[in-house]
Amino acid sequence: MNYPDREFRWWIYLPSHSTFLLRSGRETSGTTRIDVAFNDVSALELPVIMSGLTIEKPEPVKVRELLARGCVNAHTLDNLMTVRGSGYEGYIVAAIIGTDESAKRFQEDDVWGICSWAWGV
Repeated sequence: MNYPDREFRWWIYLPSHSTFLLRSGRETSGTTRIDVAFNDVSALELPVIMSGLTIEKPEPVKVRELLARGCVNAHTLDNLMTVRGSGYEGYIVAAIIGTDESAKRFQEDDVWGICSWAWGV
């Protein structure tokens, strides 16, 4: 997944549901809104605002580094992804990733209903 020219930000993180939603609004980054949802999240290390977004499987050297730091363990490596952009690199461990691109405004609900869970609507 690669969106080098978009700004993404943490939109919702629900530890109780192991769910995390990133959002890039059409008002700040383009003609469409892009949501990236992660489910079964067990670990993450990301800045709140991200300029550019590339998500991919990590290089072996990064896997060794994260294992050595105790950030991940051997049981979660299949779900490990690096996340990087302009001026940052982080990671997320999540079993499921979904994306949605739409003409919705920044504050409108997502297609998965994550916002409804978070705000109790």
